[in-house]
Amino acid sequence: MFLARVEGSVVATKKDEGLSGRKLLLVRPQLVDESDPAKFRPGKNTIVAGDSVGAGEGELVKFTQGSSARLAPI
Repeated sequence: MFLARVEGSVVATKKDEGLSGRKLLLVRPQLVDESDPAKFRPGKNTIVAGDSVGAGEGELVKFTQGSSARLAPI
């Protein structure tokens, strides 16, 4: 699992049937700040993630990717 900050939402006119009715979020992974390990710094990339908990913009969320995400029920 990784931490990310929600930057916004994504609108898709066509989705896989399994994602129908699900909110999609744009999240930016958070990395440990080497100069102060008690803080995070934003990563360079953004990721589109399915929202299963009702997260909002600016919130810190956990996400998973790879086969773990593929097997998780939504």
